[in-house]
Amino acid sequence: MYEGFDLKKLYPLHMRIALLITLVVFILAFMFIPEGKMQEYKPKVITRIEVQKLPPQLRNIVKPPPPPKPKMPVAAESDEEAEAETIEKTDFEGYEKEADIELNVPDFVPYDTPPMPINLDEIRRRTPYPESAKRLGIEGTVWLKLLLDTEGKVRKVVLVKSLYPALDKVAMTMVKQVKFTPAMQRDLPVAVWLSFPYKFSLED
Repeated sequence: MYEGFDLKKLYPLHMRIALLITLVVFILAFMFIPEGKMQEYKPKVITRIEVQKLPPQLRNIVKPPPPPKPKMPVAAESDEEAEAETIEKTDFEGYEKEADIELNVPDFVPYDTPPMPINLDEIRRRTPYPESAKRLGIEGTVWLKLLLDTEGKVRKVVLVKSLYPALDKVAMTMVKQVKFTPAMQRDLPVAVWLSFPYKFSLED
């Protein structure tokens, strides 16, 4: 203890002074410190755009030609002329038959005897080789998907794997002339889809 000072007696005074200073500091803090505001949390939403390339089958779709315009009716000059004039027959038989085949033939049809090409070598000998493909030295295989009817005729051609646009076009045209033996299921011919390679070689 320092001479002339009694710390025990001064302790209550020091405590009051400390509490007073603390109270003043808190009051000033509440008066001058700005009040903080809580902000609502908003999650960030990231939008992604995915661009997909069209498969080769959808790139070569050819738009069908528009249907012919109907003929305007003309009054007949006599009853004999009216009887002689007949309405032109509209043949839907082939179209309906092909449409029925497409709708009723699944991608896989079981069969005992697979279809076999009959005149493929002859068709390949007559297949023209595009000059652009020759100049570029392009050769290889165009993969096609064929719809064969119960007589072995090619009813529809779908491009599965492209080789070169000019070669793809030639292959899809020439394969329609190939004749097949029909696929047989229990001694009965069935319509099937067939995966078919059409090869191009510069040495042939």
